[in-house]
Amino acid sequence: MESIKDIPKLYLQLGIVFVTFTLYLIGLAVYRLFLSPIRNIPGPKLTAVTGWYETYYDVYKGGKFIFEIERWHQQYGPIVRINPWEVHFADPDFYDVLYSSKSRYSKIDHLRFRFGTPTASFDTTEHAHHAKRRGAMNPFFSRQRILNYSSYAASRVERLCQRLESEYKGTSKVFCFNDAWASLTTDVINYYSFAMSYDFQDYPDFVAPFTKSIKLLAQSLHMVGHFPWVLSLLQSLPDSVVGVLNPAMVPVFQFQNVSLHLLQPSSQEFTSFSFKEITAQIKRIVHEEATGTNNKATDHKTVFSEMLKSDLPSAELSLDRLKHEALSITGGGVDTIKNALVTATYGIVSNPEIYKRLHAELVEAMPDINGKPPTVPELERLPYLNAIVQECKVPSPFLHSPTPQPVFPHPSALILHLVFLPGLRLSYGITQRLMRIDPHNPITFQNYTLPPNTPFSMTSYIQHRNPLIFPNPDVFNPDRWLPSPSPNNNNNNNNNSPNGTLTPQPQSTTLQKAYSTSINPTNLNPSHNPSTVLAPHTGRPLTKYLVPFGRGPRACLGQNFAMAELFLDLGIVFRRFEFELFETGEREVKMVANYFAPFPENANGVRVRVKGD
Repeated sequence: MESIKDIPKLYLQLGIVFVTFTLYLIGLAVYRLFLSPIRNIPGPKLTAVTGWYETYYDVYKGGKFIFEIERWHQQYGPIVRINPWEVHFADPDFYDVLYSSKSRYSKIDHLRFRFGTPTASFDTTEHAHHAKRRGAMNPFFSRQRILNYSSYAASRVERLCQRLESEYKGTSKVFCFNDAWASLTTDVINYYSFAMSYDFQDYPDFVAPFTKSIKLLAQSLHMVGHFPWVLSLLQSLPDSVVGVLNPAMVPVFQFQNVSLHLLQPSSQEFTSFSFKEITAQIKRIVHEEATGTNNKATDHKTVFSEMLKSDLPSAELSLDRLKHEALSITGGGVDTIKNALVTATYGIVSNPEIYKRLHAELVEAMPDINGKPPTVPELERLPYLNAIVQECKVPSPFLHSPTPQPVFPHPSALILHLVFLPGLRLSYGITQRLMRIDPHNPITFQNYTLPPNTPFSMTSYIQHRNPLIFPNPDVFNPDRWLPSPSPNNNNNNNNNSPNGTLTPQPQSTTLQKAYSTSINPTNLNPSHNPSTVLAPHTGRPLTKYLVPFGRGPRACLGQNFAMAELFLDLGIVFRRFEFELFETGEREVKMVANYFAPFPENANGVRVRVKGD
């Protein structure tokens, strides 16, 4: 009887809770719509009220929020409020202003846990702290250091060519360039950074489980970004339990902590590969630096050596932090470079005219097919190769598609096209928006002012698809980077009538001197220098609007490394071989989802056969 008497009281308590919560939500909605400091920013009312709209499109729909942002910019203009607290810009000229070299922005704090490497420089939140950590590694990734190392990188490309020649050329055997480029890039990055290589290039059909784990890592991006507690919860559980609850998260933990078993192609036996081995390498290097001994733990200086001789305090050189930097470099570098190579490969192989022009230029530069490969500066001087490299840095366009295509559903089996991603990440050619806050100063754009600590962002995907800057943005066209013979010196697809998805928007009135391109312009004949090509509608260098590596103090640390890889890999491989596509079309390269970098509709990758003589 007492329990029956308590029922009305329980209902009353639940009713009070419900009414209170409802009034809170109404009050929150009223504040966000009418009292928020960014209430005057254009955008949908629903997204101004709740962040669950973004969560729905990124977590449930699978990386689709970026397309909603693009649609809103078409509707509302170059500045849009995309959630209750963040503002997104889509003015190409404002990119250099916002992400200038003098900017002192910080990152959003909760995002540093997305990849489980919160102490890596890439995930460091506060500007001054990031600058110290980044400064310790800058010399290691300088252009000159990369050029000094390029002979090893070229030798790994030679190894790829040897396998293509002996196993695939003139046969019916098919291989996937996504796997080939990933294994090559992983071997080169790991050896350069850590003096360790696992010869992933020697795996059957270039398929290495380690590179697959990096691909799957990014699939956790949106879940962990929107629900940071998920990663902490899963990390507290046994691996066997995680495998049952969320199989997609298993590779994340394998990548960070657990041995990943790989099949050695020579012995056909499984051996253990994990970052435990890199941890052991770090310990050896730390010991040598501390004791002044030289037991040759490595045959060249590593990124750890560079950090240990820097002026970083001892707290910044702990084993865990060095390990986080290692994870960040590998995870961020592999797929971003691979993605650019895959984009270029499909663009070349699917268009015979592009292949003919490139191959003719490479034959002239390398008459002896078996001779010593050219250096990176020598390859940079080749105008058409240079144009292809510039074009493939645009994140995975809808290749050879004259008009924008519909977005397809995200299949659950889709694997990461990134990281890293770019970066991979270090931040290479990523499609995820670059979110920042200015803790001290307001951000001014046209007639709008964002107060300090207001999150803001821009996105390379939208920047690179603006038809006012890149006419016919969905077409892979290296010619847009070659100077036109016309007096206006502006070909850009030889078509100044935009045929894309963004409507013309007013340009910002505040302009800044264009950043220098990441290649070395002094190496190029002025008539072949992409920086002499002007964008339509603005008359400014087209390279000003190319931002695959970001800009400013947080621009991609490894951009010199990435550029060297692109020139060496494409230059050497396409000098020696001609390929034909195998059951590959736009579905294998067309971006339909954003997981820090572009995901294609079809995960099979760019598959090819090697033509015989």
